[in-house]
Amino acid sequence: MAPVFVTADGTAPTPVAAIQPAFDLIDYVVPAVGGLSCSWRVGPAVTNPLLDPVDFDWAYVSVKVVPGGADSWAPYTVGDDALSFGDGPSDTAMTIGGIDAATGCGYDTGCFISAPVGDAWVEIVLSTNWIQRDGWYFSGLTPDPILAQMQPLAASVFTALTDAQPGQLVWPTVDLVEQESDCTRALGSQGIATALGVDSLEYEVRSPPNGLTYFENYVAQRAGVFQCDVDADVPVDLIAAGVWGTSVTVGYDLAGLVDTMVSTPDSQALPTIALKGAVEGEHAVQMCSDVTPFCVVIFSLGQSAYQVASTSDTVAIAEAIIAHTR
Repeated sequence: MAPVFVTADGTAPTPVAAIQPAFDLIDYVVPAVGGLSCSWRVGPAVTNPLLDPVDFDWAYVSVKVVPGGADSWAPYTVGDDALSFGDGPSDTAMTIGGIDAATGCGYDTGCFISAPVGDAWVEIVLSTNWIQRDGWYFSGLTPDPILAQMQPLAASVFTALTDAQPGQLVWPTVDLVEQESDCTRALGSQGIATALGVDSLEYEVRSPPNGLTYFENYVAQRAGVFQCDVDADVPVDLIAAGVWGTSVTVGYDLAGLVDTMVSTPDSQALPTIALKGAVEGEHAVQMCSDVTPFCVVIFSLGQSAYQVASTSDTVAIAEAIIAHTR
């Protein structure tokens, strides 16, 4: 594991097992579809992921494996009407242990190696403060050597999967019930409209563009997670308040993911909040940007998990969802 984190001066710190806090519910969903998600870090633990980072000397590597995902994996291709990729544009193709993998680096994706291994989709991501270019963790290294450092880890993961006997590959058991992507039934309308200060609103279920395949979207589809974008006829003075930027993500039967968020040591920096209408055993975290009004609230409600993202009052919207459901 340590070679992944070697810096430009040859330093190879010892990584520790750690979860990287994220502001998107989808980033936590892999175990809910029977997959495995592991991560390690060097340097200080990340705090609120929506804050502009002050410390730049940190890095995380994550390994996610989703059984049954190999047939849905797609390398980076550009066609007349479709863009499809394993996890992001594949700048450099690699063959690792006889397996063709998509790889690349970018501000949003970090550096990744993605491949179909056996019947599984494997995603390995190395993340740090990519935007910072003065004093960042991998300062002095370009994408190619960073990807080269990730290759031994990928090889060990691929080998473990391909060499495993059938009895050794025991995946977590999950029982996901297919649910309809019905925003009005899941969220209600009037309470959220009141929270946003509008008379009425409609929802639009966000679907991925045709021909677009990537890891997070695949996992979300497997788990039945769907996103509802708010469409409201608002006065001009309210547009600036952020009504147009409101979306709600719904994950039925995924409340346990929020338990993980509040109980894992490295995610304790995520601010927990109390929501009106919540009962014992339900949890909520709120993350807000320090440069814009944008906030995210992720909370459990019964057996389900929800995410509210908005530049309006995310707490009020979350509490409206709870009131509608109860």
